[in-house]
Amino acid sequence: MAKILVYIEHDESGVSDLSLQALALATRLGGGDALLLGENVSAMAATVLAHGAQDVLAVEHPALAGHVALPAAHALKAVVMERAPRLVLVPSSTVGNDLAPLAAGLLEAACIVDCDGVEVDEGAWRFLRTEFDARVRAVYEAVGEGPALVTVKDGIAEAAPAVGGQVVATRVELGPEALRGAVQRREVVKKTVNLKDAKVIIGGGAGVGNRENFALLERLAEKLGGELGATRASVDAGWISAERQIGQTGVTVRPDLYIACGISGAVQHLVGIREAKTVVAINSDASAPIFRVSHYRIVGDLTVVVPKLVELLA
Repeated sequence: MAKILVYIEHDESGVSDLSLQALALATRLGGGDALLLGENVSAMAATVLAHGAQDVLAVEHPALAGHVALPAAHALKAVVMERAPRLVLVPSSTVGNDLAPLAAGLLEAACIVDCDGVEVDEGAWRFLRTEFDARVRAVYEAVGEGPALVTVKDGIAEAAPAVGGQVVATRVELGPEALRGAVQRREVVKKTVNLKDAKVIIGGGAGVGNRENFALLERLAEKLGGELGATRASVDAGWISAERQIGQTGVTVRPDLYIACGISGAVQHLVGIREAKTVVAINSDASAPIFRVSHYRIVGDLTVVVPKLVELLA
């Protein structure tokens, strides 16, 4: 029986990438079982097995269809009580950061959220977090006899290969205390942006200036067959949608080419592009911090530089 249990988050499009990263982390730490909650979840078990799970615990119950934190937390508690893992890894998402603290409360267990690293030191786990706008690197330990519930952030690990596990149908009883809420209706917005798999990304920051200038970046992205990304400042300004946000509060990307336009280089954004193979920065400020991490730098007005690049690519 594995010492690590990984909660697998899923929706209409399948298993989340961050869940597979959490599985890879469990594999690196010695191997882990995976937990699937919902209705008709057995169909997803093959995907989970193919990415490193030792066993897949499939818990099917009508109350677990959709996501309601309370029944999910009670189901997770029941599985933890039966399987006795020492560590429970949960994706650091809206769902995961809702579920983990609630389940930890039911289990009277330690809970650490938004971890970007897990290490083993003389048999003890250490949980790493970047805090205070990336100015502090904190190390946590779980205290007590029970398991630690830890939510892990995007970029924690690369997905792992299969290790030859099996699917274990697992039954849990959910009493009235777990069924105080239910999903009445779900409306899912179809995702149209896939930054994580993009080979080329054109990123825009506060220096882009307005929504109209983002159209220039979009044309460059089209010429290069890439996607359009952005900093939080651009999203907060309403120039571009939140699904394109890259960085500490957005997604982590791994493109072959990242062109940063009007991006100063705040650390919150840089953590999201640290695995980019080549970074080209365009900025009118020759001392912008982005130039410290870029492979190529262009000092100039992006409203002049970007149209020239588009012209050259015509």
